[in-house]
Order: sequence, then C-alpha cells, then structure tokens
Amino acid sequence: MGATQCLVVGEQQPIVQLIGDYLANPITVSVRSRAMKGPRRKTRSDKFPLTLHPTGQYCKKIKGRIHYFGTDKKHALERYLDQATYLHGCQDVKVARGNGSMALNELCDRYLRYQHAKVLAGELTPKHYTDQIDSLGRLMSFLGKGRRIKNISTLDLQNYKRKLRRAYGSAHRLNLHIGGMKAMFHWARKNDILQTIPNIDAVSKGKVVYQERFTFDADQIDRILSAANAKMQAMIWLGLNCGFGCTDCARLEWKNLDLDRGRVVLARKKTGVPRNLPLWPETVEALRHVPRSGALVFYTREGHPWIRTSLKTAADGTGKYKTVNAISSMFSRVLKKARMHVPAGTGFYTLRRTAATLAARSGDPFAVQRLLGHVNLEMATRYVQDVSEQTDRVIGNSRKYVIQGNGTG
Repeated sequence: MGATQCLVVGEQQPIVQLIGDYLANPITVSVRSRAMKGPRRKTRSDKFPLTLHPTGQYCKKIKGRIHYFGTDKKHALERYLDQATYLHGCQDVKVARGNGSMALNELCDRYLRYQHAKVLAGELTPKHYTDQIDSLGRLMSFLGKGRRIKNISTLDLQNYKRKLRRAYGSAHRLNLHIGGMKAMFHWARKNDILQTIPNIDAVSKGKVVYQERFTFDADQIDRILSAANAKMQAMIWLGLNCGFGCTDCARLEWKNLDLDRGRVVLARKKTGVPRNLPLWPETVEALRHVPRSGALVFYTREGHPWIRTSLKTAADGTGKYKTVNAISSMFSRVLKKARMHVPAGTGFYTLRRTAATLAARSGDPFAVQRLLGHVNLEMATRYVQDVSEQTDRVIGNSRKYVIQGNGTG
C-alpha cells in the first residue's frame, strides 16, 4: 500500500481489529459497504480524532464537556478508544470477548479507565474512584499483576478474603474491597470483555453487625455550639435541623435557602432524592450571621470551598484525586475546644445520626427517609405521594428536644 495505508471497513469487521490496526500503524480510514459497487470513494481523510490542548494534553469535546487523555499521542488515542463507547453513549458498540487469557492488570486498567470516564462525566465521585484504585491495587498485589484471569481459582479468592479479614476488623471495609472486585468482574462479563469470570459468587461478603452508635445529647450540643465560630455554628444547626452532612453544607448555595420563609431546598447529591425542609428559627438566625461572599453559603477563611477535590495528572494521562474536607477537621478542633470526651470516630456526621435518631421517634419512616434523602423504602414511597407535612412535624419535634436542653428559644 505504500507509506499511507487505506483500510476498508466491512459491515461485519470487529471494531477491536480496527483499533489494533490503527495503533500498530496509523492509517487513512475509508468507510465502504460490501454492498457498494464501483471504485472506492474516500469519505474520510487521515484525521486524528483528538485535539492537542494548550496544556499539552490530547483532548476531545464530547456532549459539551472536554475530556483529556494524556500528553503521549499513542497512549491518548488508546485511552480515548477505550472510553469512547461510554463517553459517546454508544452502548450498541461491543468489545470482542476475551477467552480468559487476559492478565489481571489489563482488566483492572480497562475497568478503571471506564470508571474514570464516569468521573469526568460527573456520574461517579472522585472519592469512590480513588477507593476503587486502592481496592484493585490490593487485589493485584495479592494475586499478581500478570496473573491470567483463567488461572484465578475459587481458593485464590477465598484466601484473598481471608487476608482482608485479618487486615480489617470492620466488616464494612472488608465488604468495600470484595464489592469492588465483584463489580469489576461483573462489568467485564456484562460488557463482553470476558466470556467467563472467576467464581466470585463463592466469596460472600462479611456479616455486618449493626450496633448502637453514639449520638449527642442536649448538653453536649450546647457545649459544641459554644465552642464553634459563626460559620461552624450554622453548619451544626443544619446538621441537627436537616440531617446535613459535610457534603451538604459544603455545596449549599444561597439560592437553596429562603430565610424569610424558613425553608431549604437541596437534593442529596449521593442519591439525587429531593429535599424541601423547614428551618428552625435558630438555624435561620445562625445563617443570617454568615457573611455572603459568593454563590456558596460557606467559604473557608482563604475563600475556598470547605470540601475541595484536586486531580494530579501524570504524563501518561493517569490521575490521582485528593479530597480535602475542612469541615471534618474544623469540627474535630471544636470537639477538643469543648473538651468533649466522645468515642473514637465521632465527627460532624454524628450530627446527622443524631438528627435521624430524633426524627425516628415520630414513628413515621417515610418522613425520616425524606429528611435524610435516602432511597430506602422506595416501593413504599410510590404509594405515599406527599409526606411534607409529616416531615415538618418531625423536624419541629426534634427542635423541642434540642432547645429544652440548651436553654435557648
């Protein structure tokens, strides 16, 4: 063919063959149906699908969002082609099935690239993605990066679970790693990456024993409020009043608040469940003392959001996310300042647990679900169309408990 080759794409030609041929020797692509007759007509020139960004990375704008694939041209193309099916939403395009000879590190890399594409699309949190990197790294460290999928036995997986159980005393952490492993293998089979996968069903998750967790009483709440500054006081009231966690407070905007009517409208980010909740007078008063300096309600002293996620990208396009939660750090300092003797693990999220415990005394699980933004009781909520009145009553009852203890109101 000469220096520049031309590839004819037949109707049944596997897409992975095209990808492999292109990576081995860049070509000029012409689309030509087998049903076409006559001389071949070039319909596409030698066009590289990515654009070189001023930052030095190859990128592509897809559905209004720019996605970056690294500074190395060949590797960038590989990453784009590997993620293109998901990014473009072309779910009818399938990857050829493997026969189990694929190495574990290759499967993990494919899965993490897919998950990273979901992060870029805003459909997966950076923290979840970072947890998956750590989890699959442990799996490769135990089984071996070059281990062939077909050679992973049930006994290997059972031994891996045994090692995790020794490393973690918590069933939650154990289940996080087992769940990550299972999710990857299920994804590989569902998306035709592998025809067969290891017997992951034989590896059960650890049994979680739910124990009573610590919550704040009225006296402790009063001491915490006394030790907090104006911004932290407003966050504490939101935690007790609305069951807000760190993420809720960090992303809360002034447009979500109607202080004159005493309402807050903010869907829970994790579940997308809408919440329209009443604000206690104490919460409204605390929020009025927060200075306005931008769209967000809360900024740090340096003018940054209280929860920030940054991405450090390597030359090959791989990135590592780091999240800084200033709310948790500040609340820990407040507990120390208040000289609180609390169990290990007590933090800002304990306020949310306290709010849930108080709300549960109403005996109305639907109102509690709406307050916390949970998706539990999904079937029940299909029949209960509106529980806003019950939710208002629950939050009002919780206020009585808090106010009676700290002497305000």
